Amino acid sequence: MVGRFSLFVVATLVCGLLTFPLAAEDYAGQADLDNAVDLKLDAEGMDDLAKVAELCESALDKGLHQEDQVFAKQLLTSVRYQRAEAMGKGIFEEAQQRKDWKELRDKAIAEADMGLKYDDSVGMLHFLKARLLLLPDGDRDQAEKSINKAIELLKGTGEPLSKALVVSLVFAEGSDAQIDVLTKAIEAHPNNADAYRLRGLMYLEQEKFQEALADLKVVTEQLAPGDLTSLQAYARAFAKLGEFDEAIKAVDQIIQANPNSPIGYLLRAQFKTMAGNLNAAIEDLDQVLVLAPRSVPALLMRASLYVERQDYKSALQDVERALAADTGNMQALLMRATLNAQEGKFAEAIRDLEALQIRNSENATISLQLATLYQADKRPRKAVEVYDQVLKIEPDNAIALRGKGDALLSYGKHAEAVETYLAALKLQDDEEGGILNNLAWVLATSTKEDVRDGEKALKYAEKACEATDYAQAHILSTLAAAHAEKGDFKEARKWSKKAVEVAGGDEAAAEIRDHLKSELEAYDANQAWREIQNTKEGGKMETIAGPASKVAEQLKEATQEKPDDQKKKDDQPEMPEPAPDMAPVS
Repeated sequence: MVGRFSLFVVATLVCGLLTFPLAAEDYAGQADLDNAVDLKLDAEGMDDLAKVAELCESALDKGLHQEDQVFAKQLLTSVRYQRAEAMGKGIFEEAQQRKDWKELRDKAIAEADMGLKYDDSVGMLHFLKARLLLLPDGDRDQAEKSINKAIELLKGTGEPLSKALVVSLVFAEGSDAQIDVLTKAIEAHPNNADAYRLRGLMYLEQEKFQEALADLKVVTEQLAPGDLTSLQAYARAFAKLGEFDEAIKAVDQIIQANPNSPIGYLLRAQFKTMAGNLNAAIEDLDQVLVLAPRSVPALLMRASLYVERQDYKSALQDVERALAADTGNMQALLMRATLNAQEGKFAEAIRDLEALQIRNSENATISLQLATLYQADKRPRKAVEVYDQVLKIEPDNAIALRGKGDALLSYGKHAEAVETYLAALKLQDDEEGGILNNLAWVLATSTKEDVRDGEKALKYAEKACEATDYAQAHILSTLAAAHAEKGDFKEARKWSKKAVEVAGGDEAAAEIRDHLKSELEAYDANQAWREIQNTKEGGKMETIAGPASKVAEQLKEATQEKPDDQKKKDDQPEMPEPAPDMAPVS
């Protein structure tokens, strides 16, 4: 092939402007550059492109005229970009299938760097390098520099700039800054579906549902119809606004496009549940389980719907199926424990929660449920042990304090219960009156003189009544007991009668009503009420309750009947939970 002079040299010779002889070294690389151009035109693969790059580098090393140097550098950079882009495509599209993707990433970055060495103004090369560096185990700091350089160089390019801005999103701090970046990406290229989708998802996260719907509508109806992620988000935005019919219409599109995928049916079941259509939701979950029989989310959702329909047998069957598929599933174990507890199968429920607590020792929710079950199973000392574990980690957990107080009260630890209730009240206002009532009850009725305090009992009882609008019989009973402890039997009788009235006359309240009448009889006799309980661990609950004089005699007789060594052991009686009508339980 005949070599060629640079355009600059030819023009100079023709115009007679050259005033000195050309040195051979000024254009010794021209042949290599010509060969590189010819090879580039016929290049068929990565090896040919590598040869083009080598020839360009050789030409530059040997020497070229200034204009040909520019051309050679541009060609060289273009070839390096092509090679890096091809390697990058293999990584981005096949990373999960390639075990050598990290090595390939390093080679692609090296290609990019070799291209940028000769021409640092190629924005797309900086963009590609940034994307490669953002992959796992990459250099995040260098990636940020590369993407910022890409954005600077790609200004005015439309789609390339828009794509670079979307990638730069990972470096924007805060949702407002991220939305600003996405807005700029949309302005640069209004057809960027990724930018609209991401901004819509961010608006959804910020609970700006109308803005989310506007962006996601653009994606689902114009830029990427059928896009699964956008349709799901679009449906969720409607659901958040309570527009369940529109949400279900969006999910219908997912199901139509993917009739054999369980995803759409599962999502539609969620929205039908939110709309209150439980039967239709169960039908969709049935379809999910036809397509995916071991779908734990579908099984647990259907189980929760069966619970709402009070079909506990079917609910438990679904939970057992879920656990067969995922033996350690926390939600399934919690649900099974709840269902067994509801059936009075406390041992089975406790077994599940104990297993969960071993794996999640610092999970307060699990521990609190376990403690509640211990209490229900008449194991209050074990309950206190668990409550103490929670309080060791979370000293200000008011729920644990309340539960511990109730457990202590159920085996006669009155002073400790009072201390625990007071600690709970320091942490929260008792809007439901439960803690206030419990505290007032033990202060008014304790068999221990150093615990009783009529003034304080009355104060807390009045607050409990105010919190419940004087509408709960057992709390009115506590108010009567407080007045009786203060010696005001007129007020005690007044509120005791009111408690009997509020309890009602139906058969279900007969036991409670009879107990309240017993209290009233004590006040008619100008006797304060006394109560102490002793729950045997894992055994029966014993209660001594009645007019003060009678309870004192009972306690005296109980003490006299026991041998000396047993007396010492029982110096601090341990007592059970109060009867429901006067229980210190809200």
